[in-house]
Amino acid sequence: MSDSVGQYLNEIGAVALLNAQEERELSQVIERGVAARERIAAGTGTAEDRRLDRAAARAKDRFIRANLRLV
Repeated sequence: MSDSVGQYLNEIGAVALLNAQEERELSQVIERGVAARERIAAGTGTAEDRRLDRAAARAKDRFIRANLRLV
């Protein structure tokens, strides 16, 4: 196994899997962020929409990192 693959496996192994409740919560944050991004794109976005968009990006990142262990 190459050093880079070993390093990847060590790093991804440190990320905890999500339980069902965490998956639901992250999905809801992502959905709110999608709606907020649509308002931002339409020119009607608020500061709260920008906050929701950033929160959605963090939630998506967490969701992806947690599920990379399953690939």
